[in-house]
Amino acid sequence: MRGQENWLKRIIKNNHTLYSAVYKLTRCNYPLYVLKNLRMDTDKLFNNIAIETVSVCNRRCPFCPMSKDSGPKGLMPEKLFDKILKELKELNFKDRVAFSNYGEPLLDTRLPRFVKKVRDELDPAIIWVSTNGDFLTSKKFRELVTAGMTVFHVAQHDAEPSEAVKELFSVITRDEWKYISYEVVGENTVTLNNRAGSVDVETFYPFNCAPQYLIVRWNGEVCMCCNDYYNEVKLGNINDEKLIDVWNKPFYRKIRDDIKRGKFNLDICRRCLGIKSMKK
Repeated sequence: MRGQENWLKRIIKNNHTLYSAVYKLTRCNYPLYVLKNLRMDTDKLFNNIAIETVSVCNRRCPFCPMSKDSGPKGLMPEKLFDKILKELKELNFKDRVAFSNYGEPLLDTRLPRFVKKVRDELDPAIIWVSTNGDFLTSKKFRELVTAGMTVFHVAQHDAEPSEAVKELFSVITRDEWKYISYEVVGENTVTLNNRAGSVDVETFYPFNCAPQYLIVRWNGEVCMCCNDYYNEVKLGNINDEKLIDVWNKPFYRKIRDDIKRGKFNLDICRRCLGIKSMKK
């Protein structure tokens, strides 16, 4: 019962007007953003990496670019995943590994095996998955926890939780709640992002850029951020290059340093922040 109460508190918090006001004050505040990043060293190694092992999703949410795009989709070859993992180990990476981007990670049947590999090679790294919860049964949840998953970020897109999530919440133990982060996301959620102008949503235009976050798409392409759905900014491809070499490219380093300082010179950044023009 305690777990259900905590879950409800998260839902109320995410939809409360006070939460929206606080979000706007803290996340949409340009001076605060620059001040917060003053001590960030963008030349250091990334502290978060997202690995998109599958780019397919079972939903077509209107606030997601996938609802409008029918371009190439696929699975990351396991050989490429192993290459990424090997290079992370060589870098002694121990921070956060996320199985997320635009696809639904639980559609990849290899996920438990991939999580186990990360846990074995990069322990004590935080292993994170973002999911719509449609396939998060108690069996799958416990299989992934056993493999080494640290956090399940579950986004509810309908008025009610999915049947899988309802079943999970009916049997989850008090101790298992520590693995769950839950939020309700709908067309009217004020914290939505316009995904660099690729979707039409009401948004506060938050300054939530994370320069130390590296994202590898299913086909090996490194994209600038989680809003670069169309891989508009070409940084490199891990099929042909090493992670560290892509990360250290002068062009990429300049982008990170500019973003850290609040200098949003790229068109994709301006669209994301609703900026029509800005002095460089």
